[in-house]
Amino acid sequence: MNQVITLLGSLLLAGAAAFAAAPLPSPAAPVPIGGKGSWDYVAVAPTSHLVYVSHETRMHVVDPAAGRVVAEIGDTLGVHGIAFAPEFNRGFISCGRSQSVVVIDLATGKVTERLDQLGGKPDAIAYDPCSRRVFIMDGDGAKLIGVDAGTRSVVGTVALAGAPEAGQVDLKGRLFVNLEDKAQVQVIDTRTLKVLATWSLAPHETPTGMAIDLERQRLFVGCRSRSLVVLDLATGAQVAALPIGAGVDACAFDPATRRVYASCKDGTVTVIEGGNGDAYTVAGVLRTEPGSKTMALDEATHKLYVPAAGVGKGGFQLLVFKP
Repeated sequence: MNQVITLLGSLLLAGAAAFAAAPLPSPAAPVPIGGKGSWDYVAVAPTSHLVYVSHETRMHVVDPAAGRVVAEIGDTLGVHGIAFAPEFNRGFISCGRSQSVVVIDLATGKVTERLDQLGGKPDAIAYDPCSRRVFIMDGDGAKLIGVDAGTRSVVGTVALAGAPEAGQVDLKGRLFVNLEDKAQVQVIDTRTLKVLATWSLAPHETPTGMAIDLERQRLFVGCRSRSLVVLDLATGAQVAALPIGAGVDACAFDPATRRVYASCKDGTVTVIEGGNGDAYTVAGVLRTEPGSKTMALDEATHKLYVPAAGVGKGGFQLLVFKP
């Protein structure tokens, strides 16, 4: 029996060591886009796996398999992000400077309509399959705007305690929104448009990026106080906090590998390994470019996509990291 126990123990230790030693994603050939100007969010379409990259006044559509831009969506002044509603074959693009949301057909990439007169500053945007609603985060107005994805009509607003920066849904009718100026997360009922709870992130400050682990019910919040905070989705309790780089703006979680990524303006992506329970550890750091604070993960291919200015390299480009 002792020999069996010893053997099992050795196998467990070997498995743990192999898991911990998994290599970090490595740089692949970047996708050239060209031009200058600011950018914000980047997102991977869940069905086509095309990558949508915001670029000041337009949205580039990148085919990562071909390594090139295959389409461009214009007239998106002050573009920030896109939310995908696959049930309706629609994408919703937030445009901060024109106070609008542009709706596109995901099959053709063509603009089908524009939701004007939203007011404030449409910034981050999220789709909730449970309520079939798109939620637009208005940083200037400290509110959420709910839009029915089927009818494309505004169904209501939610007054928040501060400026919303990012959101994640739990597929059960809850939307989690971080408040950048309050160091809080507010929990929203996506059907009733009511605030269910407010969770403090103190002592951590200036939350921006956010990702979610639906299986283990954990919320990851990147804070510009250089920390990634892990919250329990049931209670809002802080269960862990990890050091990350400076100027975080986006986070991602890979369910298959249990890795959390935090993309930061200092030109780094911190890679955090999720072990047993809440045993999170920093696995390493990926090098990007200064200013490359946003990022997207394709859960199917496990590739990371990071927009970069590409100074001295032909202009704007999309960095690619592969497993």
